[in-house]
Amino acid sequence: MLDIHAHVLADIEPKNAGRFRTDRVLIKGTRFIPPGSHGFGEIVPRMLELSNLPGVHPVLQSAELHSNAVAIHPFTDGNGRTARLLMNYHLLRRGFPHAIIEVEKRAEYLAALEEANGGKCERFASFVLQSVGSSIERLVGEA
Repeated sequence: MLDIHAHVLADIEPKNAGRFRTDRVLIKGTRFIPPGSHGFGEIVPRMLELSNLPGVHPVLQSAELHSNAVAIHPFTDGNGRTARLLMNYHLLRRGFPHAIIEVEKRAEYLAALEEANGGKCERFASFVLQSVGSSIERLVGEA
């Protein structure tokens, strides 16, 4: 996760690229307040471990990984971009195409993600599943 974040912010904010935040942060446009800045070194590996539980569909694992990464908000900037890349990396490693968040669906994505931050993950999981389904349809159409 740190490596992905380092690439995301390398040219934007190099001094914070690949580093966990050390201060509290607020997220513009949401009521969600992320946790404090302590313990990311233990929380992130556990979060990654939980994303690989047997018996859970890989698309659902990826959605949960994304929503958990955003919920803990471990970086000062680039949390959403890092979470989306992490989710797509997880999908690709398990044989699924990217979940592309289309610009016209951004409001739906953010609303579903905010619900997930509040503990209601069904809408976000459904959104990711639909995004993967759309990618599969595009790939089949191109074949």
